[in-house]
Amino acid sequence: MEIVLLGTGSSQPSKYRNVSSIFINLFLKGSILLDCGEGTLGQLKRRFGVDGADEAVKGLKCIWISHIHADHHAGLARILALRHDLLSGTPHEPLIVVGPQQLEIFLDRYQMLEELDMQFLDCRDTTESSWEAFESNDHNDANGSASRLKNMLREAGLMALNSVPVIHCPQAYGIVLKFADRTNVIGKKIPGWKIVYSGDTRPCPELVKASHGATLLIHEATFEDGMLEEAIAKNHSTMGEAVEAGDAAGAYRVILTHFSQRYPKIPVFDETYMHKACIAFDLMSVNLADLPMLPSVVPYLKLLFPDEMSINEAD
Repeated sequence: MEIVLLGTGSSQPSKYRNVSSIFINLFLKGSILLDCGEGTLGQLKRRFGVDGADEAVKGLKCIWISHIHADHHAGLARILALRHDLLSGTPHEPLIVVGPQQLEIFLDRYQMLEELDMQFLDCRDTTESSWEAFESNDHNDANGSASRLKNMLREAGLMALNSVPVIHCPQAYGIVLKFADRTNVIGKKIPGWKIVYSGDTRPCPELVKASHGATLLIHEATFEDGMLEEAIAKNHSTMGEAVEAGDAAGAYRVILTHFSQRYPKIPVFDETYMHKACIAFDLMSVNLADLPMLPSVVPYLKLLFPDEMSINEAD
């Protein structure tokens, strides 16, 4: 498994940071996109090359959207339309898009202009309680999207994709991805990894609970600690609050992302609490073997950006 941070800024793209998108690469088992802000396709091309980006789009198994704000979904239609064109004439199934209910309205309207070849599933139908109802046959799956998603997860080796309501705007969610346990050639049980992505949120008890024991928590950290009032007003988190959420959840590692564009190259952070955390950059790629060394990168960030750090500290 490899995680590629395609966009790590908030609100709108800047010179150094595109807006939110995370590419979860499961290699031969396909891939998943978590959020899809504008410019996501361009970032895929920068990371994988033009042909590689086409292969990445064709290999998508699911796109999950945290909430309806444009910096998290404005690149979605372009990805869906490209996938439709690339797979035209080839037997395939519509791509599953999981998102808030308002997103389905937008996509239905857009399909009047361009074929998107997708099947929609509301985030509310992918919460833990909804999956339990589905397993007990009490869940309404009229268009079969929940069944298709369940089958896709099984084929990809995933045992869970759970949406978690968070504190931001109406119908805003985080997500938990859990890989199935497996047994190696000598019969030893290898625990599956667990990745949690917060979407946009204030510190959220439900998300912390869902993140318990996570291998990796990717948490928004829009503002520096000195801007707590603005973070509260806009339902975002500060750097310190994001790290505290990881500590409270017992997450092994935390990647901080979704920085305000007031920090063009590097956000303001307190090195003393970054014992298990790392700051995300666009096109940053992380696999499981990289996780132990993530915190050791932090001290060198100040060496890489001495001018920006001195300006931030002066502010």
